[in-house]
Amino acid sequence: MKLFHTQERRGSILRFSLSTLLALLCLSLLAGQSVQAATRVDTPAQYDEFWQQDSHHDFAAWSLNGVQVTPFGHLKLDSEKKLACSSDAIDGGTASFATSVGLCAGQDPYAPGAYSPDYNYYNAGSFYFGTILSPVHTTKQPFTTSVASWNAETPAGTWIETHIRVLENDTWTHWYDLPIWASDFSTIKRHSIDGQYDDGGSIATDTFFTGNTPATAYQLSLTLFTTSPTVTPDIRRVTAFASYDSDPAHTPQVAPDQHVWGKSLNVPQRSQMLPEYNGLGYGGGGEVWCSPTSTSMVMAYWSNLLHYPKLTQTVPDAARDTYDFTYEGTGNWPFNTGYSGSYGLRSFVTRMYSMSQIEQWIKFGVPIVVSLAYKKGELPGTPIPSSGGHLLVVKGFTTNGDVITNDPAAASDAAVQIVYPRQAFQNVWLKYSNGTTYVIYPELWPTPQKDRLSSW
Repeated sequence: MKLFHTQERRGSILRFSLSTLLALLCLSLLAGQSVQAATRVDTPAQYDEFWQQDSHHDFAAWSLNGVQVTPFGHLKLDSEKKLACSSDAIDGGTASFATSVGLCAGQDPYAPGAYSPDYNYYNAGSFYFGTILSPVHTTKQPFTTSVASWNAETPAGTWIETHIRVLENDTWTHWYDLPIWASDFSTIKRHSIDGQYDDGGSIATDTFFTGNTPATAYQLSLTLFTTSPTVTPDIRRVTAFASYDSDPAHTPQVAPDQHVWGKSLNVPQRSQMLPEYNGLGYGGGGEVWCSPTSTSMVMAYWSNLLHYPKLTQTVPDAARDTYDFTYEGTGNWPFNTGYSGSYGLRSFVTRMYSMSQIEQWIKFGVPIVVSLAYKKGELPGTPIPSSGGHLLVVKGFTTNGDVITNDPAAASDAAVQIVYPRQAFQNVWLKYSNGTTYVIYPELWPTPQKDRLSSW
C-alpha cells in the first residue's frame, strides 16, 4: 500500500513510503496521484502524450552501450571490445570496463545493510552492466508529470533500472533515478528510490514531477544488470507518458460511443478483502491490495480467453510480485504493468481523458484498470465510504452508459461487480489521478484507433 503526502504543486499528490503515512490506509495504490488544481481563468487544459518503443526500428535510434537489439526487437546485454562505463549509470557505484567479458563491471554503491536494514540498493556486491539511451523525445505541449513503464524478463541474477531527465527552460536537468526492478527476489528486492527533490523536479515513487517550470522534452536511460555474463535481462518494450496536470473542468471532452453501451466483459471477480489474506506479508492484504488484485483479475480474464493457465495467478502471488520495498506497498504503477508484462502481455501505464476512450477498449474486448480516489459522498455505491487511492477494473457499460466495474474493495468475490454512475466515476478518476490507467492485453491483439488522442 502506497500512501500519499499532499503537497501544493499544481494539485499533485506526491506518494511516499508507507512508513511515513501508514495511517491513511488508502489502498495499495498509486504512484503519482493528483488532486484538483485550483481553478483559474488561465488554467491550461489537461494534456497527455504517450510514447512507446518496442521494435527493432525504434531501438535502432537509441544509443547502445554493451547492449544489442535482437532481430525480434528486444534489448539484451552484448559484449564489446570497448565500452564507456560510468558510475552515473549505477547511481554512484564504482564502474570499470571488464576486458575479459566485454561488459562494464560495477559495484553496488552501498555495502550490505548500509542502504536499508531490510534490503540492499542493488545486490550489495559486484555485477556487470550495459546501458541504453533514448533519443530526445520532444512533446507537442509542455508537461509537468511523467511515468515510465516497461515489459521485460529478468532471469535469476539480473535486474533493470530506469532513469529520466527533462528539458526545462532550454536546460537539461540531471538524471533522476526511477525504480529498480526485477520480477522476483532471487537477486535483488525491487524498490523505488526516495529523497529525490530539487529545483529541477522530484520523484514520488514511480512518478517524475517537474520543478517550477514545465518541461518540453525528456530522455530515458535504462541500465541492464547481471551477476553473470552468460545471463541477461530481456527488454521488449519501453513506454512513458508525459502530462500537463490540470483538473476535470479543463480536461478535453470526448463524445461517448453508445454502440458499446450494454457490453460487459467476463472478467473473473476477486476481492482484496478476504480474511485469509490478512497477515500474509507484502502489505498484509485487505485495503492495501487493490492494485495487484485488479491486475490479477485482468490477467485471469486473458488466461480464460486464451486458454493459457500461466496467466492465472493468485492475489497473494500478485501482491508479492508487485511489492515495492521502499514504498512498502503494492501500488507502484509500473511494477504492476511490469508484473503482467513479465508473463508476455503487452502492459503499460498511461492516462486518458474520458470514459469514452475506455469504451473503445471495451469494444475491442480489453478491460482497463483505473486509478482513482474519493471523499465521502463523491462516488455513490462504494464498499468503502472514502479512499485516498484505489484501483479497480472497468469491464463494461450499462445500457445507459454507467460504468460496470470489478471493484476489489467489495467484501467477497461474489460482490465485486459494482455499477457506478458514469459522471461521478469519471469525475473522481480525473480529479485524483488525472485519468491514470493500466492497459494490459496480449501481443498482436487488435487495438482501437478511434479517440486515441495520443493516450496510446
